[in-house]
Amino acid sequence: CVTINTHLSGQIDCADFKAKLLRNIDKPAIVNVIIGTTMKGAIDDVDLVIQTLEECGFQQDRFYIHCDGALYGFMLPLLEGVVRQMINESILTFV
Repeated sequence: CVTINTHLSGQIDCADFKAKLLRNIDKPAIVNVIIGTTMKGAIDDVDLVIQTLEECGFQQDRFYIHCDGALYGFMLPLLEGVVRQMINESILTFV
């Protein structure tokens, strides 16, 4: 388990994420992103997380993303766009 730093807003720090991915390039990545933290309401940029994974050489068979929707997760299935496509492709799971 590797802890990734966050910004003051509560969002994932993708620069720190990238550095830690590169240090662990030989392992698959299991990533937990936040769709509305209960403390700050932060929403991680899932597209940026996936972009960072791909930039580090992780293909879809080497990473798994879980989206924790404690605060806003109930609304996400109603939104259009890339995240909805990823749900359909089973790249993401939600709780």
